Amino acid sequence: MSTSYGIAAQHISNTPIAVIDFETTGLTPGVDRVVEVSVVRIDPGNRPRLVFDTLVNPMRPMAATEIHGITDDDIVGAPRFHEIAGELVATLADCVIAAYNVYFDVRFLMYELEHTGVSHEPPHLCLMYMRPMLGLGSRCKLDEACRAHSIEYDATHVAAQDAIAASSLLGCYLDILKERNIVTFSDLSRLKNYKFLRSFDNSPLPDPSVFNLDRRRELRSRSGQVPEIRVESTRYALGAYWDALKTAVADLEITSEELEYLENEREQLGLPKEHVRVLHARAFASAITQFVDDEWLDDQEAEKLRRLHRCLSQLGWAPGE
Repeated sequence: MSTSYGIAAQHISNTPIAVIDFETTGLTPGVDRVVEVSVVRIDPGNRPRLVFDTLVNPMRPMAATEIHGITDDDIVGAPRFHEIAGELVATLADCVIAAYNVYFDVRFLMYELEHTGVSHEPPHLCLMYMRPMLGLGSRCKLDEACRAHSIEYDATHVAAQDAIAASSLLGCYLDILKERNIVTFSDLSRLKNYKFLRSFDNSPLPDPSVFNLDRRRELRSRSGQVPEIRVESTRYALGAYWDALKTAVADLEITSEELEYLENEREQLGLPKEHVRVLHARAFASAITQFVDDEWLDDQEAEKLRRLHRCLSQLGWAPGE
């Protein structure tokens, strides 16, 4: 990877990192919208700080409430994305973006920012893939990765809580990188060949004034409710299986090990078939939308859809059955 531009040659320890988490109405940017966004910023030499947290009015009926718990009533009076875009860009300025399952969050970030006139893909790294990159195990859900490092975390699908947990996990990974003398982002990119590593050739987002965005604080946070939130069992099971499903289909390549993992997860959670059908339908619809967005469906993409359909069928139900 070239180190003549972007952040590849930068020292990881000297680079600010912003951990983001989105709650959305579904899996597909454009069809679905952001309903909550949180950012934990880690500046060199400082502790992680929750610097941005707000509900977002998606300007469409709420969906996926059974996953994130956000209702239509919750977003009444909440800002629309374009109203908080300037403040969000300011919190992300000069940072490498990190997220657990970054392919999900960055796709939504880019879609929403592009609709405010910001067409700039910042460098980003995936905490879910950092686990196999560092030889710590296979991809897994955020709560499982946190347990492996004794990080306290309850999966409630509250963006602030998820971002804080992910930032704690990042801290563990940064310590491991230091121990192994992995100094620059270019050093990191040599460990594996994941798609997100190509973004290291990009520069971070600049100050929002570059895009003529105003910084107006019109935020409406629910993070103050986090200690009181108690997720009832059905919503917990739905969120847990949804996270497992998102983890497995992130690259639209489900291995036999991932299939076995999903089967065990579904059986342990005891979800009724009606709920399983809803989540499988959402996952398959998102994959189709992703592939046909460029108005071209090649043989490789068609085969991925066939494999995904077979896997969902083995897990209990696939669309058309």
